[in-house]
Amino acid sequence: MFDKTRIVSRDLAAARRFYAATARSLGLAIIEAEEDSFTLGRLADMSTPVLRVKSAAGRTQTDEPETQPAMVSLEVSDDYSVRAFYRAALEAGGRQIGYPAPQPTQGSWSYYAARVEDPDGNCIECGWRH
Repeated sequence: MFDKTRIVSRDLAAARRFYAATARSLGLAIIEAEEDSFTLGRLADMSTPVLRVKSAAGRTQTDEPETQPAMVSLEVSDDYSVRAFYRAALEAGGRQIGYPAPQPTQGSWSYYAARVEDPDGNCIECGWRH
């Protein structure tokens, strides 16, 4: 398990609107906001960051390389939450990659997930293993 991950945004204002809208559907919120970045975290544990979004403005070639597009997967506890995330993402300007549906797995468990692209083209997946 990792503590947090970071993606880079070319349009931080659009990313902030998108992630603020989708975060609510997952029990997350913007827990830290700065001029050039913001961090999403769980409402129940405001000290644990989940995703940091940083502006691409002002980056130089010596900075960490951009890995666009990135993929981030967020785990939820039921299929209702997957569908709520999906609806919120599309309403906030996300682009559909696939409908919420059962996904193929290699394990003995089932996986229900939805994938969207954020305003920067990053793949954001929300899924439930059961």
